[in-house]
This record gives sequence, C-alpha cells and structure tokens, in this order.
Amino acid sequence: MKRRDLLGGLILLAMAGNGSAQESKDVRTETVDPAPLDNELEKYPRCVICNMDRRKFHYARHLLHYADGHVQGTCSVHCVGECMLRERRRGFQAIYAPDFAASADPKPLIEVSSATYLIGSDLRGVMTPVSKVSFASREAALQAKLTYGGEIGSFATAISASMQETANSLLRRYDNDLERLRRKRDAKPAA
Repeated sequence: MKRRDLLGGLILLAMAGNGSAQESKDVRTETVDPAPLDNELEKYPRCVICNMDRRKFHYARHLLHYADGHVQGTCSVHCVGECMLRERRRGFQAIYAPDFAASADPKPLIEVSSATYLIGSDLRGVMTPVSKVSFASREAALQAKLTYGGEIGSFATAISASMQETANSLLRRYDNDLERLRRKRDAKPAA
C-alpha cells in the first residue's frame, strides 16, 4: 500500500470520527429545557466553550437560556461573551450567574439583569486575569469591594470588559504572527 493512500485513508477516518463526535456534541448541548435551573450542574457539567468543569468553578459559572428554549452552560463571564457572540441570532430568555456572596456550595444562580458585578478585584478570575464576580445584592458587592478592591458594574460592564480583553488578545496574537513572519522572511538567505 502506498504511503499516500494510507495517509489519505487516515485523514478520512479522522474526519469521519470528528464529524460523528461533533454530531453527538450538538445533540447533547442542543436540547430544549423547560426548567434549566433544575439540576443544572448535572445537565450541563461542562462549559460549552472551553470544556472546563462547571462544578469545580461553580462560583463563576453562568447559564444561558435562549429564546428557542435551548440551554448552554459556561464556566465564566468570558465564555458567556463568546456564546452570546456565536448565538446572537437566537435571542435570550434569560442568563443566570452565581451569587458569590451566598455561603452554599454550589452557589445559587440569579438572573444577570439583577446582578451586580465586582470587576478587577483581587478575587480569582476564571478564564481571565481580570476577575468579574457576580453578586445578588449591591450591598454584598460593595462590602466585597472594601475587602478585595475592584469596581462595581453591571452584567453589561462585565461583558464589555471581557470582550475588550478578547480583542486585545487577538490583536497581540496578530502582531506576534506578523513579527514571526517578518523574522522568517528576513532570515531566508537570498537566492
């Protein structure tokens, strides 16, 4: 058997396996859920964007409930921003965030429209160097600000900060790629 045929067969096999894995992932994450908050960590244990364990990061997880009834779980505000960008045509029924001030584990979820975010504090961020932590009450967020620093904001402020971080990261990557290509081109000996 020729190496080219063997390589082509392996590529086709890998593509077929990847396609069936994608189909099974879509089936798992694309179900209508009339009660998304009931046992949400069991139904959506992994982040749809980065595959992180949402149970481990229960204090930062978010849940998106789309207008068509489908639900997706994420590990952080950063991944929510990416979901919102990818699925923007679907519309939203609700987006839920954890109440960081709650003593229960896992943290209970609240609607982001009523949440107050503490942005840029000394609290640990998930998927970001700049933390974005949600609280059910503004008073709890202000109390945490006294201890950990940061700025008070809304969900819109947190998503904006996350999107700005993503944009800056993409621009850094682009600049690095251009610099690498320039160095490679300059290092080639003249023919």
